[in-house]
Amino acid sequence: MAEAAEAAGMPRGDQLATERFGGSLVGALQRQLSWLAARTDLDELVIATTLRDVAAYLDDPGVRDAVLDAVLASMPTSGELVLVSHSLGTVVGMDLIERLAPELDFTLLVTAGSPLGLDSVYSRLLAGGPKRPERVSHWLNAWCPTDAVAIGCPLGDSWRGELTELAVANARDRAHSIEEYLSHPEVAGAIGRTVRRP
Repeated sequence: MAEAAEAAGMPRGDQLATERFGGSLVGALQRQLSWLAARTDLDELVIATTLRDVAAYLDDPGVRDAVLDAVLASMPTSGELVLVSHSLGTVVGMDLIERLAPELDFTLLVTAGSPLGLDSVYSRLLAGGPKRPERVSHWLNAWCPTDAVAIGCPLGDSWRGELTELAVANARDRAHSIEEYLSHPEVAGAIGRTVRRP
């Protein structure tokens, strides 16, 4: 993995704290896989074979419109909104932000187990790229280095602007579980504080 990443131009240098996640090799491999995904067709292959629901949503305008229309039908049109999303839902959530009424104030966006770090995903969003939504007051991205869907995380390498990244340790057999992500006090606490805010 290291040789492939280096061949793709990944600079050698000090590892980030998230690369040493858990004192193991997992974080370094995550970084190398993310580098390869951003510079080769690896992300397209992962999306087509592993993230089939994401591929169906991004590749078929009819599917995208049907999903967005179904969600928009039950969304409020004004007030404050806390949007908690997971997996494919993070992709749908980003598109929803572009389509929802301007009267809505997004006080918190939580993305967990997200494929938003893959350029083949963020380049096909309605926003047209890794553009942090200006309508979002605070954005928390929670990811687990052993979650294969979060291969492009941390997002800070591609997305610019205020973004809080949180690497968490999910159970090995539940690395992509939304329940696992929400069980971490840092994730649940951010949601709870925002919802309880006067």
